[in-house]
Amino acid sequence: MKIEELIARAEIHDVLLRYCRGLDRVDMNLVRGAFHDDAWVQFPESLHTGSVDGFVEFLSAEMPRFERTMHFLGNSLIDFDGPDVAHVETYLHADHQASDKHHWKGDTVKLWARYLDRFEKRDGVWRIARRKLSVDWMYRYPTSGWFDDHPDASVRLRDGNDPSLRPVAGFNGTALTTEDWPA
Repeated sequence: MKIEELIARAEIHDVLLRYCRGLDRVDMNLVRGAFHDDAWVQFPESLHTGSVDGFVEFLSAEMPRFERTMHFLGNSLIDFDGPDVAHVETYLHADHQASDKHHWKGDTVKLWARYLDRFEKRDGVWRIARRKLSVDWMYRYPTSGWFDDHPDASVRLRDGNDPSLRPVAGFNGTALTTEDWPA
């Protein structure tokens, strides 16, 4: 494996992680930034199949209806089809706690699925060109089964104030802050 392939793998993985952060922090700019402008997204028909802009519009309405979400990525197999195309299968485990505004009415749904992505490198940047969500199974937990005896641990940071969203300078940049992280 050459250094170029290792760099490409790291860049693709970073796109996947930023996409999940965008979902969980309801930051649609991060979500949108994972995709090329002409990307096609195929989620189950009851959710969205179509352009990435339509997908982001759907998520902009859907994600605020959850009290909290957490998307975990697992195995990610990256197969290159030349230097500028990669076929990527990434395992996903996601938790969604619905608010009363969602049709799940406060219940929590666990999702086990896989992202099937076609990544393309255009103008030196890896982004998703096509995405399919393959749902393997789901489980719905009723609201009555959950408890929280640590109120300070249940801070809802889906309003853009999560410490992970503070800008940083990058590897070769000048530090932007002297604050300790995390705050």
